[in-house]
Amino acid sequence: MKHAPCPRSTPDATGAPHSAAITPSRRHVATAAIALAVGLAGLLPDARAQADAWPSRPVTIVSPYNPGGTNDVPARLFAEGFERLFGQRFIVRNAPGAAGIVGSNQVMHAAPDGYTLLSTNSGAMIVQSVVKTPAPYEPLRDFTPIVKFVDGTSFVGVSGQLPVATVGELIALAKRDPGKLNYSSSGSGSFGNFLGEYFKLLSGTDMVHVPGKGSAAAVMEMKAGRIEVMFDPIVLPQSTDGRVKVLAVIARERLESHPQIPTVKESGGPEMVLDAWFGLFGPAGMPPEIVAKLEAAARKVMEDPQVRRRFVELGLVPTLQGSVPFRARIAEEARVYADIRNRAKLVVE
Repeated sequence: MKHAPCPRSTPDATGAPHSAAITPSRRHVATAAIALAVGLAGLLPDARAQADAWPSRPVTIVSPYNPGGTNDVPARLFAEGFERLFGQRFIVRNAPGAAGIVGSNQVMHAAPDGYTLLSTNSGAMIVQSVVKTPAPYEPLRDFTPIVKFVDGTSFVGVSGQLPVATVGELIALAKRDPGKLNYSSSGSGSFGNFLGEYFKLLSGTDMVHVPGKGSAAAVMEMKAGRIEVMFDPIVLPQSTDGRVKVLAVIARERLESHPQIPTVKESGGPEMVLDAWFGLFGPAGMPPEIVAKLEAAARKVMEDPQVRRRFVELGLVPTLQGSVPFRARIAEEARVYADIRNRAKLVVE
């Protein structure tokens, strides 16, 4: 009795033999791969259509701080501008907590469809990811940078009751009684906290950090005389009644908008340059078409002279930056801040 011949093995490109027959398991894998490819191809036009139709319903912009603080200003100004340009509602929702982490986490876990955005700053986005242990998130892994709105120059502000008129006098006072003076910020791990520790490192002083519940609440405590020092943009607009004094701008040069305010170095302190910024983010994986729409709209909003004037009044510099250079800036600043953290031995749990 003759047996059917076995299938022959034929050599592959490497010279190793392989079976010429397609087994059932291989057939199933090939069929599944084809089905997956067809399915994905069908999804792509649908995804593009959704991006083209965006925004077809209201968009939420999360501001991860209390209302009334500096971070609220760009969030609300750009929300108003986006509403005019897109003809759709853009709702600013404050979600304060943990110096920006609570609201940031809400956006990080949202669907990346462009309907939940984050208007935040370098404190919540970079400083928190550098100084917190463990890090609450990674900016470039967990978010989509869309556009940087403005640079947020900070100022050294003191209580009107503190008997100092320059940064040099503030340093001398702090050195006479180490650990007696306090400073506040919008919260532990905030940009103001980071600036305070950086100032202590550069000046060789010791001051106690008293975390606030947002910069607006912290500056009110300063006006009441319970807080003595702050490193924050908000001290400038709050200095009109004498209860807060602005000693210096934290920058390499004086601001064109406020040339009467000296730099930290000019005021008798060390050279201290560390710019904050305020910008717009979405969850990781946002469609590039929606990112491009938002970036183009933000540029149109910034062309409004009233918008620019409002930023300048607050000491903010309206220098808009698109998604690609914004992403590169975040990567570079994360390295710089990590170096400062190590030198200042700053860890926030």
